[in-house]
Amino acid sequence: MNPSPDSKREFVRYSYDKPVSFKILISAKQNRSASKMVSGMSKNLSASGLLFKSDHLPEISSILELELDYRTTGICHEIEENALMINNKLIGKVVRIEEDEDGKYNIGVAFIKKNDQLPPDIEGMFK
Repeated sequence: MNPSPDSKREFVRYSYDKPVSFKILISAKQNRSASKMVSGMSKNLSASGLLFKSDHLPEISSILELELDYRTTGICHEIEENALMINNKLIGKVVRIEEDEDGKYNIGVAFIKKNDQLPPDIEGMFK
């Protein structure tokens, strides 16, 4: 993995081209319907988030459950130390979506941190 320097970021991003699966736990419209697991391909990874590509489009601010093999990275300790995980899956919030020239979507996800104040509807899902 090669780091990608960016002075505005708290953590260094690493190029990371591996499969990722995700499902929507809570859509941005607060509909409480967990979707089925769908796939994508990660592009880069940091201790605070992930950029991946998929033809499945979640809404901005949706809460996702993410399954990826981050343990093979050099930053797995930082991810496990900071990110909220349920059943070995990372929990994150969609913060960016850009349509690519091939009709797929680049989806930026910020991992929800263990010490973040969670909205009551999300917190209830993890108890």
